[in-house]
Amino acid sequence: MEICVIGAGYVGLVTAVCVAEFGHNVRCLDIDEERVQALNDGRVPFYEPGLEELMRKNAAKGRFDFTTDIKVAVSGAEIIYIAVGTPMNPDDGSVNLEYVESAARDIARFLSPGAIVVDKSTVPVGTARKVKKILVEAGAPENVQVVSNPEFLREGSAVKDFMEPDRVVIGADEAETAEIVKTIYAPLVDAGYEFLITSPEAAELIKYASNAFLAVKLTFINEIALLVDKVGVDVLDVARGIGLDRRIGAKYLHPGPGYGGSCLPKDTNGLLHIARDFDSRLRLVETAVAVNNSLRDVLVERVEKALGGLDGKRICLLGLAFKADTDDIRESPAIALARFFIDRGARVIAYDPGAMNSARRELADSVEYA
Repeated sequence: MEICVIGAGYVGLVTAVCVAEFGHNVRCLDIDEERVQALNDGRVPFYEPGLEELMRKNAAKGRFDFTTDIKVAVSGAEIIYIAVGTPMNPDDGSVNLEYVESAARDIARFLSPGAIVVDKSTVPVGTARKVKKILVEAGAPENVQVVSNPEFLREGSAVKDFMEPDRVVIGADEAETAEIVKTIYAPLVDAGYEFLITSPEAAELIKYASNAFLAVKLTFINEIALLVDKVGVDVLDVARGIGLDRRIGAKYLHPGPGYGGSCLPKDTNGLLHIARDFDSRLRLVETAVAVNNSLRDVLVERVEKALGGLDGKRICLLGLAFKADTDDIRESPAIALARFFIDRGARVIAYDPGAMNSARRELADSVEYA
């Protein structure tokens, strides 16, 4: 199939490369000329294990290229993925759909009749219908279809997650449209991976609910860790004992300074706003967000107490990214802790195998990099 991916960021690039690996012809659009040039030169602008090698492999086979020209990217495409950012509004935590809406307006007049637009970005309930309305008003063919196909990619293992998914969710109004989108993933169908066909609204909500559940699970083990410290036993023993219950599972039971990254903070707040829009309330998620936000203060207070104050003390941070095997420092607890320590007069020395350059852009020279 002829496929276009709008956005060469984390989700867009992983999608483009993996879909090309499935045998499709992919054109990937991004407005950042330096990024597009780097990608055409075979360089991925962020760290993700295995991605650069897979990109070069498929580029050598002529399966995809990168462009800043929207007409070149969209014209003739049967499937158009929208994979642009949906950042959290800093004032209230709601989801900013500016880039999704702008992408819809920009691609509308270049769409072929019968083209299917796929929302790959994480978007609130009702966005697929909003995008369809924008497309038609901006001159797209009346028979354009919009589908929700959320991503479930973990940074550090995104290629594996795409190629070996727990499930593929396709939200479409028409069964025929869903089946067309499903053919993109033919190798996954043949391998027996789980496909779930739903309405667009259900697909949109599945993504938010999944991430909120993981956030609640992480918050739970962190609260247990605070209790365990007072009891005087090893929290890792407790976490392992909990995780051996097959109904619970061992994943996301690793205590730490709270969750971070580009997904869980944004998506938990986004889900809370979705609930409010529907005159509902998610008290458990509200509590998880509040507890997570308080954990860094708790840790700083413990360090301050243990050291008898922070002024002039030397503190080492091992790890700057929000998790291993990535250079992503968005909402990283380590960055927040570094700022807390520095503000209280401490000298901070930090090391991370992949995220030092990213941290320098955020923390400048306030931290020493080992």
